[in-house]
Amino acid sequence: MSAVLPASHTVFPFISADALATALASGGVAVVYVAPDGGPLPAEPIPGSIGTALPAHYADPGDPARGRLPLPSPEAVRRWTAEADLDPDGDIVVYDAANGSAAARAWWVLTWAGLPRVRILDGGLGAWAARSGGAAPPPAQTAVPELAAIDTEAIAADLSAYRLFDARAAAAYAGDGKQPAHLPGAVSSPAGIWQDADGRLLPFAQREALARKLGLFDDDGRPLVAYCGSGVAAAYWIAAVQDLGVKAALYAGSWSAWSSDPARVAAAAPA
Repeated sequence: MSAVLPASHTVFPFISADALATALASGGVAVVYVAPDGGPLPAEPIPGSIGTALPAHYADPGDPARGRLPLPSPEAVRRWTAEADLDPDGDIVVYDAANGSAAARAWWVLTWAGLPRVRILDGGLGAWAARSGGAAPPPAQTAVPELAAIDTEAIAADLSAYRLFDARAAAAYAGDGKQPAHLPGAVSSPAGIWQDADGRLLPFAQREALARKLGLFDDDGRPLVAYCGSGVAAAYWIAAVQDLGVKAALYAGSWSAWSSDPARVAAAAPA
């Protein structure tokens, strides 16, 4: 299939609702709905949507040591996408009906599994319903995001070797003040702070300023790692900083895997 969405060397994994409507009118774009809990398509989905579920298509069965939503194998992902007739080299737009985290996890998994032209619908189903109806060119992208995964064993072997960012809500990061609630040394950076009140990605300049404030442009030689509760919000966090040039590995096991070991939890004293 020829590419419908234009491309450049910019990595920007989001697409607006108006741009998606323009691309759909040209044909050749697959639209994939991501249900966070395995539910059906929404009552008014984007026309032509393929229904998928986060736990069934973008994760292996939960396991205490690997977390609630461990990564599936790339082979398993390529197998089900072939069965769903998704062109591995074609344009794919993923969306959800919430804050975009489920769609971002789908974007991360599909891209990591070798599908190079996946985008996230900015603002999800709500943005689609509120679209203006005007024609809009899709954002340009040719460079495939450089995505990497990291597991619990690697982090636990040397915590100080990584700069850790916690994409959960601030309250989850803080916990109740009595029990450890985040990885030692992690910085709180909720995925939601990269969005506006409508769940759309903040403009570039605002995200750049936020990234600078968080020290994401500081290079001390340590790799960045994003995590959350089960590797979903962290995927949005990673997507939101792609065009800033910030590269972070996804710790899909996240707190759900880390906290399965009482010894690790005991070491995770609140900052």
